[in-house]
Amino acid sequence: MTMRRIDTVLRQRKTLAVLGVLVLVVVGTIVALGRDPGAGSGGPGGQARSDLNPTAAGWPAEPPARVCGNQAILGKGPAEPPQGAVVIPAGDNSSLELDLQAENTTFWFAPGVHTLSPDEFGQIIPGSGSTFVGAPGAVLDGKRINRYAFTGEADRVTIRYLTVRNFVAPMNEGVVNHNDGTNWLVEYSTITENEGAGLMAGAPGNTYRYNCIKDNGQYGINACCGTEAEPVENLVLDHNEITGNNTGDWENKVEGCGCTGGVKFWINDNVTVTNNWVHDNRGTGLWLDNNNSGFVIEHNYIDNNDGNAIFLEAGYDARVRYNNIKRNAIVTGREFQSRADPFPIGAIYVSENGSPRGYGLKSVPTVISHNNFENNWGGVTLWESADRYCGSTAHTHPPFCTIKVDLYDDAQCETDVEDVIPESIGDKYRCRWSTENNVVENNVFRIDKDAIGVGCAKRDYCGLNGLFAGYGTFPGFPGYEVMWRATFEQGNVFRNNQYHGDWQFAGFQPSKPNGGRVSWEEWTSPAPAVPESFTHDNRPETFGQDQGSTYSITP
Repeated sequence: MTMRRIDTVLRQRKTLAVLGVLVLVVVGTIVALGRDPGAGSGGPGGQARSDLNPTAAGWPAEPPARVCGNQAILGKGPAEPPQGAVVIPAGDNSSLELDLQAENTTFWFAPGVHTLSPDEFGQIIPGSGSTFVGAPGAVLDGKRINRYAFTGEADRVTIRYLTVRNFVAPMNEGVVNHNDGTNWLVEYSTITENEGAGLMAGAPGNTYRYNCIKDNGQYGINACCGTEAEPVENLVLDHNEITGNNTGDWENKVEGCGCTGGVKFWINDNVTVTNNWVHDNRGTGLWLDNNNSGFVIEHNYIDNNDGNAIFLEAGYDARVRYNNIKRNAIVTGREFQSRADPFPIGAIYVSENGSPRGYGLKSVPTVISHNNFENNWGGVTLWESADRYCGSTAHTHPPFCTIKVDLYDDAQCETDVEDVIPESIGDKYRCRWSTENNVVENNVFRIDKDAIGVGCAKRDYCGLNGLFAGYGTFPGFPGYEVMWRATFEQGNVFRNNQYHGDWQFAGFQPSKPNGGRVSWEEWTSPAPAVPESFTHDNRPETFGQDQGSTYSITP
């Protein structure tokens, strides 16, 4: 469930086909993030501390961003050229491509279809400070010939009231802001029916808001990848409708690519994702993969995505609050059920992600709170792979590892022997991401298995929350070590939630040794003491979770 290797990505960034970063950032409810003051610990069943006093209202009852096809939002471009604007007539604009590079200039696209040079590299390369605004009905059409619509590294580019369609960016590249310009504002536009990613945003300060990002071939937005010299930060994604992306079905084209969905973030910091409608994407809705930190994901309506609504993977702190999350991961869940795979598929999937104390993170713990979960395949899955650490052959993101050592260089955790951690590192847990200090609280979990239907009704493959890890097969973290630690010693807590319907649980491991699930009584009964040694015959049977929560079998 991970993407291609980041070292490949960074090599691609240095070519003309720069790998783009999707980082939508938009004005929304921004919560002041308090930085972690230092080391601490949190144990099982409720000792981690959230320090949150939310003041906003609850989750949205209806999608907050019905943008696609909504002319009240998209159709208000100026009918006449703004004062001082350069007029771009409809039709063949190939002779104007050099003129469109002017800095600090407003270009007004007249109503009708606009095209570029009839070769794959026909494109607009904006100058810094330029604005591209469309009249009602203005369309920039790549005609399935041009790769990219807007490229270059200009600063402070604005695009509004334009439809951008039919561009054919290659895999992992994007159409708008292809080369990761800084401080771009894209708003009130429709980005649709393109190949690759509709938008990229691999630089600081980009804001994408009130856009329809629909039916693009791979991603709606691809946000990749910050480096020490060129961070991707302070991005805002607000009031966008992000739907139907991955029309190219890339997961079946490229085995294990993990490279599809609504939005994919790689190595981003301080990102705000608010008030969006993320739905019906052929993959994950919002995917945070590899060394993301400082995320605020609030007041979104996320529904009917084939995969997880939100996937937090191999990274750090996030606040996921006040979202309405419905009917996600049903396609993926049925795929697992069809092959009798008991791994719990959640609407929110947390994998080696969280808020370890003492490393200056802005939000400790990671909080998943005040969300509504309704008829998803599952609820919240907290999982940690024992074999995924720096220097291991299961580490999918070299050369990057963990800020506990160095965000951009995992060499301190590598030896000449695969899968072995050098003794000089001291605390070997510095060489791994961890599912740590995640608090799941004050959520409503509701499921009607009959309403979900095939693969779920009258079965225990769906309707699961879980906190568990994998058995270690590599020498760094062998056996049950990580399973005990992740389940009971890393501050992962469920509490004060409401459950409606036939919910079961996964604790310590995806399923019990006999194939069964953990019951409500087992899930909530006091946790055992952590043993001095870990063997196959001292696995826990109770978990001490969901203190203060309520449970009703009625959906």
